[in-house]
This record gives sequence, structure tokens and C-alpha cells, in this order.
Amino acid sequence: MPLIEDSTSKLIEQVLGFRNLRHDVITANVANANTPGYKAFDLILQKRMDGMALEPTRTNARHLTQEGSPRLKGTRLVPSPAPARLDGNNVSLDQEFGKLLENRMLYEAGMELMDRWGSLKKVAREVR
Repeated sequence: MPLIEDSTSKLIEQVLGFRNLRHDVITANVANANTPGYKAFDLILQKRMDGMALEPTRTNARHLTQEGSPRLKGTRLVPSPAPARLDGNNVSLDQEFGKLLENRMLYEAGMELMDRWGSLKKVAREVR
């Protein structure tokens, strides 16, 4: 049995993968801020899904599915509850940039954690 389980590295990689996919969703919202009829979405973890029943529509094969990414289980794409403007678009740039900043900070924290975990594993191997 190894001294330190590598499942921690896999978990950190999944967290970073989630943050990367959420970044893609948020930037797609920002890119479509002036597209009439566009509805903003967010990518969330399945545990935070309580009470959300709206179903997003997939209009392009390259869009994420409602279940998020097949390589990232436990995520879900949900529509933004923000009110729509007269053109039907509900993207709020203030909210999207706030989410983008939060997501970036959490991604950077994950990268720092990955770096420190790698250093800890290296030290543990040397001690053995």
C-alpha cells in the first residue's frame, strides 16, 4: 500500500477540470451578451442542484449537454435566473465577470494545491 494515495491528485485534477469547463460556460455567456434571445447558463456541481428544474436546450452539437461534460460526472448545466431584457437576452455582464473572477481564484487555488500536493508526495517518497 502506498504511503500517500494518488486519488487525491485525481480529485484535484477533477476540480481543475470543473473550473476549466465552468470558465468555458461563463465566457460563452459573455461572448453572447449582445445576442438577441440568448439565455445565460452556469455549470454547477450536482449537489447544488436542489430545487432547479428548468431544462436548457442544446442548439448545437458542440454545446455542453444538460449533464455537463461526459468526462466530468456530477456536474450540471443550469439556466441563469436573471431576468431577460427586451431582446430576450438575460446575460448580466456584472454577474458573469463576478463569476469569472471567483472561478479564476478557485482555479488558481486548485493549482496551488496541486503543486503543494506534488511537493508533499516527493518528500514522502524521500522519507521512505
